Order: sequence, then structure tokens, then C-alpha cells
Amino acid sequence: MQPSDAVLRMLEDGSARQKRGELDLAARSYVGAARLAAESHDPAGQGRAFAQLAALEEARGQVEEAFGHNRVAQEVFLSIGDGAGLVQSFRVDAFLHIRRREYTSAAHSFAKALSLSIQLDGGLVMTTLDQMVPAARHLIDSDQVSALLPLGAALDRALENSGQEQMPGLEEFTELARTLAGVLAPLGVMAGEPGLSDSKRRQLAARSTHQAWLIDALTRQRWGLAALVKMTLQTKLSFHEELD
Repeated sequence: MQPSDAVLRMLEDGSARQKRGELDLAARSYVGAARLAAESHDPAGQGRAFAQLAALEEARGQVEEAFGHNRVAQEVFLSIGDGAGLVQSFRVDAFLHIRRREYTSAAHSFAKALSLSIQLDGGLVMTTLDQMVPAARHLIDSDQVSALLPLGAALDRALENSGQEQMPGLEEFTELARTLAGVLAPLGVMAGEPGLSDSKRRQLAARSTHQAWLIDALTRQRWGLAALVKMTLQTKLSFHEELD
């Protein structure tokens, strides 16, 4: 289900303004699109408008406003069965929870986005992973490496729960997501359990590193995970051994 042409033009105008940094004008375009969609009984347009407003307010750090807009968007997407819209709204939820330092809730939101993506389209899976990696990088930069454990665990659960409902032909995408979980979770364990033995730390570091190498090889360095893992081990986890 797609927005009407008139609403779509307003959304595109808002997006262009947002990219230029004209955030107030972008918000005005999105509000206008939401109003027009409501008046013309265009639920797809209304959902997209509120989703864009939520993403805009998240970027501006207006967390409560963004949550409110995103809730409206989710209700609309649920009512019309817009799976792609729901995936987007779950990802916005995840970033909002990160801003609140609610890392377990953020992991749960990313897991919902991934679980639904796997049932719909490989492109949605990649877009979700494309947003999860920067989120993980943000957690590392913010000295919240232990939060990578619930994120990795949530990925694993999402893959397990959606196994029977997976769209045919998405095996390579789900395997990529599973491997990413194997990169993140060991780092989270190392950060969250400082009393680990040296041998256990080395085992976890090797597991994360090897999985990162695999993803970099499969994706042609799409996310630069091996470098990220090495930096995390050295600067955040005081692990300086060379790994084979």
C-alpha cells in the first residue's frame, strides 16, 4: 500500500529539506503530509508521515516527541498490514531507547525489526543490519560495550523465532545476521564479566574476531567489523594479544 501522489510529494519535499539541514521546514512538510493524508483517508501516507516525523525528532534529540509520533505510525502500519513501515518504526524505537540508555529495550526493538524483515525481504534485512552496526559502534564509543551482549542475544532469538516463517531465498541474509550476533555477544561478555580467566577472554576475543573477518569477507568490508573489533579489544577491553 503506497501513499497518494500528493502526500508522497510532500514527504519527498520534507526528506530533501531534512538532508539540507532545514529541519524546521522538513517538520512542516511532514506535518502537512500527515494532515493531508488524514483528510484524504490515506492511511499509508499518514503512517509514513508520522514515521518521518519520528525519525526527524529522534535526530534532533527530542525523544518523547519522537516516541509519540512513532507510536501513531506503528498503529497505522499495523492497521493496514504495512510490514516495511513496521520494520522502520521498530528501528526508530531502537535508537530512541539507546538515547534513553535503555539498552535491553533497544536490543528487543532491533530484534523485532530483524524478525519481521526476515519474513519480508532481503533488502529490509540488510537495511536493518546497516543500522544495527552503527548502533553497536555508538555503544562501544560510549563505553557501553557490555550492552552488546543483549544486542547479540536478541539477534539470535529473533533468528530462532522467525526460522519457520523465513521467506525462501533469504538464507544468506539470516546467516549474516547470525554471524553478526557472534561478533557482538562475545565482546559484551568480556565487558560484563571482568573476572574471566585469560584463556576464556582469549577464546571470546578469537570468536568475535573470526566472525568479524568472515563478515568482512562476505560483504567486501561493508561495515569494517574486523577493525572495529580490534579497536574495541585494545582500547575498551585491554586485550592486546595477536589472534590467528
